Amino acid sequence: MDIREDSIEEETGYLQAKINKLNTFFSLVIADITSEEKSLLEQKVIECYEKKGITFSNESLYVTIDDNKLITDRRFKKSEEMPRLEDLYKILKTEKRLARVRVLIKPYVNGSLKFLNGYTNIDLTNKFVVADISKIEETNLTVVMFVLMELFWDKIKVSKRQKKIIYLDEVWRLIGSNEGTANTVFKMFKTIRKYGGAVTAITQDINDFFSIDNGKYGKGILNNSSIKTIFQLEENDLKILKDNITLSEEETYKIQNAKRGICLLYAGSNHIIVSVEASKKEHEFISTDRKDN
Repeated sequence: MDIREDSIEEETGYLQAKINKLNTFFSLVIADITSEEKSLLEQKVIECYEKKGITFSNESLYVTIDDNKLITDRRFKKSEEMPRLEDLYKILKTEKRLARVRVLIKPYVNGSLKFLNGYTNIDLTNKFVVADISKIEETNLTVVMFVLMELFWDKIKVSKRQKKIIYLDEVWRLIGSNEGTANTVFKMFKTIRKYGGAVTAITQDINDFFSIDNGKYGKGILNNSSIKTIFQLEENDLKILKDNITLSEEETYKIQNAKRGICLLYAGSNHIIVSVEASKKEHEFISTDRKDN
């Protein structure tokens, strides 16, 4: 629930931008959340931030530093000065109509996912940062991926001069599960260039990639991708892809019958069949072949 200084969105204030993201978060946690529950929950979220002195005024996120100098300075509030899910969980006790919501977010407070109840302490100063979510249970993967994506997105916006790239593996979980997460990824593809960045989406599930709103978000991501790489696909997946991207009969045949490492590379208007070969060191790190281990 912490708000980061670089999290502000265009035409919205800090708290409003955070509430929008929390609405998506809670829609993932409570897939069947009702309109009444959503409205009441938002009120309690606002109340939770107010208890920490945070309002819809952006100035409420800043603390004045008075060290007896002629010019006073100020700083953005630290993570420890923000509310946690636990704070919201306690406030929900005051609203009986949110009893179900309180039960469903309990695992994130003192259950199996309580690591999301702490203060953010992830170090993003390294040049290469990997979020390893291999030990997260299948049912919770999308929620965790969304939280991490939001964190990385704020980091990307820190500097427009510094080049950076974010890789989203198994992105179908975000594109095919929830309109809020799908829109977040789509917005990232549309705007990341102005922050000096690039984003790569990786997926093996073509059907889910185009499943929401008649494929609106999947198509939007493809249209905003300057380079597209298509490896071997089954006939059903190829049929879905052909409805959303221009493929000749020859290209379709080559993709369907491509051997391991062979792909169709889209670079602007150029379509090229490419063989991707790992170096000896890369092979050592990424091979999943039993004979190599």
